Amino acid sequence: MERSAGRFINETHADIQDLGRNPIHGYEDEPLSSLEEAAKTLVSFIPQIAQDVSTAKHNCNQNSHLLTLDESAAIYLYTMPGPVFRLLNQALRSEDRHSIKPWFSFLKLFITALKKLPSSTITVWRGAAIDDGVIFTDGDIHTWWTVNSCSNDLAVIQIYLGKTGTVFAIDAAEAKNISLFSTFPDEKELILMPGTRVRPYCRHLNFNDQYFLIHLKEESQQRLVWKSLIS
Repeated sequence: MERSAGRFINETHADIQDLGRNPIHGYEDEPLSSLEEAAKTLVSFIPQIAQDVSTAKHNCNQNSHLLTLDESAAIYLYTMPGPVFRLLNQALRSEDRHSIKPWFSFLKLFITALKKLPSSTITVWRGAAIDDGVIFTDGDIHTWWTVNSCSNDLAVIQIYLGKTGTVFAIDAAEAKNISLFSTFPDEKELILMPGTRVRPYCRHLNFNDQYFLIHLKEESQQRLVWKSLIS
C-alpha cells in the first residue's frame, strides 16, 4: 500500500497556527456506532468510504484487549493513504465549525479508541515543509486543533520531509501510541489529540542550513480537555 507523508508533515503555516477557533460542540452527544454506520455521513465527499471501511475492518488489529473491532478499524482507517486524515483535519481547521458535523460519528469512535490507549510521556517528532520558526518565537502557548501524527523515530520524519524544512521535537505528555493499530506499524506513530497545547522550549535552530529545529513542550496542565473541545 502506498504511503503518504501528509499525516506527519505540515504543508503551510495555517496548518499549525493557533487561529483562535471556537470549541466544537455536539460530538459527545453522538451514540457510539459501528464504523460502517459512522462513515455514512462521509459518503458525499469520500465516495469510496464504504470500500475503505471494509479494508480497514479486514486488515486492522483484531486481537486487541483494549479496543473493540470498530475502534481498532477507525484508527486503521485514519492511517490509510486515502483522504480521511486530510479531510478530517481540514474540517477541524475550518472557520466554518459546521463543516465538522459530518465527522461527529467517526470522531466519537476514533477519539473513544484513542482515549482507551495509555498516554505516553515521550519526545516525538513532526515536520513542516516550510520554515515555521516565525510562528514559534514569542514563547506563548499554541493550541493545535487538529489530529497531529508524530513519530518517535526522527528518521521517519526525515524521509517524508526531504532535504529542507522544519523539524519539531515535541516533549509530549499525553501522546497516544497507535503503532499496533496503524496501517504502517514501522512508522512508530503517536498521536497528539486536538486541543493539545505546546510552548517553544528554546529559540529555533538552523541545522546545517537544511532544517530549522524547533523544540516544543506540551503544556499538560493547561491542555484543553477533549470533552470540552468537542462536547
